[in-house]
Amino acid sequence: SLVPRPQGRGPYRFLMNIRRLRPGTDIDEVSVFLAQLEAETGKPPLGESKFVDLVGPHRGVGFIAEERGSICAYLHLLQRESSQVWELEVAAEQLPKGDLERLLAAAATEASSPMLWWTFGESESAAFAGARFPVARTLHKFVGSIPLPDPWHVPEGVRVAHFRPGIDEEHWLVANNAAFEGHLENGAWTVADVLERESRGWFDAAGFRLWWADDRVAGFCWTKRHGPELGEIYVIGVHPEFQGRGLGRSIVIEALSYLAGEGCRTGMLYVDTANATALDLYQSLGFVLERVDRCFAIPNGWPHEVQ
Repeated sequence: SLVPRPQGRGPYRFLMNIRRLRPGTDIDEVSVFLAQLEAETGKPPLGESKFVDLVGPHRGVGFIAEERGSICAYLHLLQRESSQVWELEVAAEQLPKGDLERLLAAAATEASSPMLWWTFGESESAAFAGARFPVARTLHKFVGSIPLPDPWHVPEGVRVAHFRPGIDEEHWLVANNAAFEGHLENGAWTVADVLERESRGWFDAAGFRLWWADDRVAGFCWTKRHGPELGEIYVIGVHPEFQGRGLGRSIVIEALSYLAGEGCRTGMLYVDTANATALDLYQSLGFVLERVDRCFAIPNGWPHEVQ
């Protein structure tokens, strides 16, 4: 249904309407809008999980804001099955605060529990959210030049190998879900989640590094390339039974060495500010803070009335 925008507010000359995404017909148009935003800002307007769900399998709900038939904002709302928590992200050009509030209110009518709203860097959305809702999580984006000069070593009884599609999914899941037990995003991956990532054009099995101890994955670093010279530490972890042995530092350096060998000159990664050990590690390796992303908690039942 269309939600008419009140007259006389904000910079728009025409009415802004809000409607639900129609997965069968709107995906291409929304994808073009997101690509245009990324070209203008230099960063993806949606995080990976929301964008993946947008293009399929459509477990979430999308809301399109339009002005005179052209998209001016897109909101994606997704419920994490493992936690029943609703998360949302907003991709937008400059929106008046009242219109942004109406877009959030549309999402609130769909969610049956409190929502978590991710914002990226310093933005109007982050300022709007920060003035209204408490911060639930904070991520630091770090970047650094690679290869690193620091040495790394493989302990006796451990071997490093790349991921083997069709063979290693279950082995990796045991290590990952143990390393991130209780983590909202990374702690409950399934085989379907891994296979979905394997289907993506960016997937590189050789850049998915597994550290084996006998027949178990003791640690891992899954890398992801963004263009020819930028590589990301996508997911990294050490099984709890192998933590405290200094594996983490070597796993990081070895994975970044792989990326450097593939032509990357810059490495990037995201760290939760609650993970003091990881923050200390990456800073000791010369990584510097580039951006701060924040997740804001929107309480259940908000808003009681939209002005």
